[in-house]
Amino acid sequence: MSDIDAWVSAEFERLAQVINDYDQHLFLEFIPPERQADLDDKNKCFRIVDDRNNKIVLYADSLSNPVAILERLWNMDSAHGNVLNRLDTHNAAIEAFRLRGQLDEREAIKDCAAFVGKNQKSRWTHEGRVKDEHFRDLGPVRKVIT
Repeated sequence: MSDIDAWVSAEFERLAQVINDYDQHLFLEFIPPERQADLDDKNKCFRIVDDRNNKIVLYADSLSNPVAILERLWNMDSAHGNVLNRLDTHNAAIEAFRLRGQLDEREAIKDCAAFVGKNQKSRWTHEGRVKDEHFRDLGPVRKVIT
């Protein structure tokens, strides 16, 4: 139970952020394995909860596509009741995931740039690879003599 963050994939973390961006009262919650035994469908390990009334909006399993989960959530909203709106929500869900992915990539690039800017060594490691002051890849950490 202490290492749940390491288990949850980046896609589901992004799904939680998109859900919270859609409605600040909705959040994605991981159901601990010991509580999953109480459910009818044991595969459902995520649920979306509305904190205004502490009601569960929907359940999802870890093998579901996060875009499909978001699409189901948006289709449950009465504002998205017809076919054209469902197509729009599908496209909007894909676009929201794409944009969130771009934001995450930009954050990673900014973090790397800040690290490189503060670095005062002639060699440094990034994602298990050793780089030199000219940003040349010197190889994996285990093979480079430091």
